[in-house]
Amino acid sequence: MSTSLELFDDVFAHRETVRPPIWMMRQAGRHLPEYRELREGKTFEDLLFSPILTAEVTLQPVKRYDLDAAIIFSDILLPFYGMERDLKIIPGVGPVLKNRISTQGDVDDLAVPEDDVFDSLKQGIQIVRENLPDKAVIGFAGAPYTLSSYLIEGRSTRDSLSTKVFAEMNRGAYDELLDLLIEVVKVQINSQIEQGVDFVQLFDSWAGHLSPAQYRDMILPKTKKLVNDIIQKVPLIFYARGSSHLLPVLKELGASGYSLDHTMTISTARSVISRPVVIQGNLDPAYLLTGGDRLKKAVDEQISMGMQEPGYIFNLSQGVNKDTPVENVMAVVQQVKEVGA
Repeated sequence: MSTSLELFDDVFAHRETVRPPIWMMRQAGRHLPEYRELREGKTFEDLLFSPILTAEVTLQPVKRYDLDAAIIFSDILLPFYGMERDLKIIPGVGPVLKNRISTQGDVDDLAVPEDDVFDSLKQGIQIVRENLPDKAVIGFAGAPYTLSSYLIEGRSTRDSLSTKVFAEMNRGAYDELLDLLIEVVKVQINSQIEQGVDFVQLFDSWAGHLSPAQYRDMILPKTKKLVNDIIQKVPLIFYARGSSHLLPVLKELGASGYSLDHTMTISTARSVISRPVVIQGNLDPAYLLTGGDRLKKAVDEQISMGMQEPGYIFNLSQGVNKDTPVENVMAVVQQVKEVGA
């Protein structure tokens, strides 16, 4: 029987597997009682900047569910702590940046953060890697567009309106901002690759706010260069929530794989991409809240569609909801692991 790590190796090599490997976005976090206990009396930054706590949170879901991979506990905005953005994670609100970008001068004042902002991340990966020799360890970062949106909007956004206006009215400055963020992401991802992650996921959370023409014109050329740089070292999965309308453009990134949300079926995505590529996804996390026979049926349907071609990873269409019962997550993991048994 293949180890979890061997399963992922086969998936990225597009070899047949007896079952898909499984991990879940946001598998660590608030739905786990052990996480809530650990988090009590601590800030998000307390966890983020402690290698021991970073590793512990990362390992919690793997220990509980025996998942095939651990995704490192971190945040796509981690570099901003070293870029004088006055970033705060506010409970019930999320990330808020006091020092936003609104002018060419603001862009000129930005700099790639010093490597020490990634020290806890790197040390945490070392601990996780030592504890999981036969599991995959996943690193991640935010894509340049999404990072730029946070810098300009100052918080999560429903439409990236300020970002799009800034880009249209200050194209030169916006291009410079993207170029700088590409260098930032390279440092962030390379710091994880150096510590032994097996592959990485690039999150472009707000890309779905763009039209295909906007993404192709403003974002594609620069992000494609970033993706090409990374895939020379490790496989890269690209995830952009709410972006099924962009897939004909996103396929040109040349990523090793694409993680899908629930707005597009696996078979449709494969048809659009039209080349051998890893597909990851895309169970709606609402089913994890539903449970029971409906959950089992939905998982069966996902596996059936995903396993029609080599190169499939079972995952969700977005992160595990904080109210998800742990027994439902366990049921899904067991169901996936029983495939081909």
